[in-house]
Amino acid sequence: MKLFNLRVLRTRPQIGIENSIFSLRYFVSVLALAFTSAYSQEPIEIRFQPKDDVYVYETKGTGTSGELYTAVIQNFAIVNNQMDSLTIRDVSIMAIKDGIEVQRVIVPNEFLSASAKKYHQFQNQGVLKLYDFQFQTSKYLDGIDIASTTTLSNNEALIVSHRTLLFQNLPDSIKVEVKALDTTDNPITAENALAVINHKSENEYFFPLRGIWVAAAAPSFIGHHRWASIQEFAFDFVKLGASGKTYEGDGSRLSNYYSYGESIYSIGAGKVVSVSDGAVESDKSLKQPDETEEAYFMRLIKHQQSLLSKGFDKVLGNHIIIEHKGGEYSYYVHLKTGSVEVKLGDTLTRGQKIAELGHSGNSTEPHLHFHLTNGPDMSYSRSIPVTFHNISLYPEDNEQIRHLHSGQIIICDD
Repeated sequence: MKLFNLRVLRTRPQIGIENSIFSLRYFVSVLALAFTSAYSQEPIEIRFQPKDDVYVYETKGTGTSGELYTAVIQNFAIVNNQMDSLTIRDVSIMAIKDGIEVQRVIVPNEFLSASAKKYHQFQNQGVLKLYDFQFQTSKYLDGIDIASTTTLSNNEALIVSHRTLLFQNLPDSIKVEVKALDTTDNPITAENALAVINHKSENEYFFPLRGIWVAAAAPSFIGHHRWASIQEFAFDFVKLGASGKTYEGDGSRLSNYYSYGESIYSIGAGKVVSVSDGAVESDKSLKQPDETEEAYFMRLIKHQQSLLSKGFDKVLGNHIIIEHKGGEYSYYVHLKTGSVEVKLGDTLTRGQKIAELGHSGNSTEPHLHFHLTNGPDMSYSRSIPVTFHNISLYPEDNEQIRHLHSGQIIICDD
């Protein structure tokens, strides 16, 4: 936003009512200028994406006493709005409880420098645009250049991503404070805050599968989902055999996998707002017995980029999105070709079968990718934590666990 320049026009001296009108106009102009200056953009600004708040994830279990929560600030940017140049000197992240700072983390200068270099290269290479669903710079940094160092020119930003926090007591907010110097070494400070939310849905959700399953990937810090706001609280569910593997034989065919073709159910009552059943599956997209991990990984990247070039929805493969009460949406992704049993606009009941587990889209092996969001467009919706009310955990469940983590074994008989 530009600062408006209000000019007072020079006129000949007036008398009587005309002079009074001029004086009034001048007075109003001065007030307007003062108002504009007071509420204009600060020289340095902190922007978050997602903005306004951050969700925590409960990390409880046997041996865990009291409260324990994890949080990720997905993206924030330090923006130079007005200064000719400024240099970032210190970035701190603070947890605030009842107005008191209870925790402080310093972002190392080495990290800031490396982050500036990385995201500057990403912008120049077109990566930020291609993977905007991941970085979301179009949402909070549109029209702003990414600085290559911690010294920012006017209209440049430094991006900081994936700052992790662990809380033993739930704070009210997380505040980011930035200290910088201008070209004459005068100090400049800025701060901004996010509300902290431990989300509890109004809806009672049931697990989307039946039997015994493993959370191969969950919203733990060791999982890949946690590092993107659109799937931060997502899961990949698979079945294991007696050998501890997800498949029998050499795993070169879809039919080798224990999960493949398993029934999938709606987690709650709702309405189908998106459905796709046109993506194909192939044994060839699985890792072959004579293929190295490196060769398979390179093949996966090429396949992912090919899907993205055709549209983000192609990455999902066959999928169903269901709208639930309260503006929450459940996603069921990588479904088996030809297995979808619902259509757009259908009203569903909790526990109704909707499809079968498959391997379509960007998938390394048959599994169910599931998550809950606040919107029907996965490329820009925000993932939110989900609790299932009809499961138990093996080998033990202390009945205090609301949130699932990577590696946990889930039992669902309903």
